[in-house]
Amino acid sequence: RNSHRTTSDALLNVAVVGHTNTGKTSLIRTMLRSSEFGVIEDAAGTTRHVEQATIFADDDPILHLYDTPGLEDSRALFVKIKKLQDKSKLLLPVQILEQFSTGITVDDPLEQEAKVIRQILRSDILLYIIDVREPFLEKYRLELEIMTLSAKPIIPVFNFIAGHDRELVTWRQHLAAFHMHATLEFDTVAFSFEAEKRLYQKMQTLLEPYYKRLQKLIDYREKFWNQLCLSGAKRVTELIINVACYRVDESTRNDLID
Repeated sequence: RNSHRTTSDALLNVAVVGHTNTGKTSLIRTMLRSSEFGVIEDAAGTTRHVEQATIFADDDPILHLYDTPGLEDSRALFVKIKKLQDKSKLLLPVQILEQFSTGITVDDPLEQEAKVIRQILRSDILLYIIDVREPFLEKYRLELEIMTLSAKPIIPVFNFIAGHDRELVTWRQHLAAFHMHATLEFDTVAFSFEAEKRLYQKMQTLLEPYYKRLQKLIDYREKFWNQLCLSGAKRVTELIINVACYRVDESTRNDLID
């Protein structure tokens, strides 16, 4: 069966990338509906290796998520790749990235960045997580230039958006310069199912062969979310009715006062 595997029944590989401490692991936990995945700390470089998790629609696996280490030295990475481009002008940009990723040794200062590049090359689509509270510094421009060399679809995901409308507008303007318009607001702190649904829909637009598989996930998650909302509404209704119908007879009331 594996030898006849087609795109329609293959699992989608999604790399979650970005600078350190932008909320990559938090996003994956939200998408997995699990607080057990990965380690979250308020320190740079918490994720040191690529970690994988799978999202299911009921018992059917739909896609693999890959949590990547943060890109800590995008300037040194950019300089290294630029040197490779100057030496090998006939290679395609993606071939330059392949050359870089295979030429980095375990003790190389750019080993962590090489892990990210390798996963980018293995993936079908990239989710570039952005903390909108951060200004658009040179390191982000360099990261975007490097990622576009992979020729992979990229969805910029804006995190920590609450109360930062002005910063969000600025980020959109900068991303437009890289021809990135299929952006998404997905706050992992103030979760919205509609935002998650739009994320999968944007994937459908960029990855047509996976449309039906992603639709199955959307339908499953939507049904589950509606059931959860209905269950919550029923509990609130029961609480209101119980409080409204609560009665204390006079003797009990007097005992309570005494």
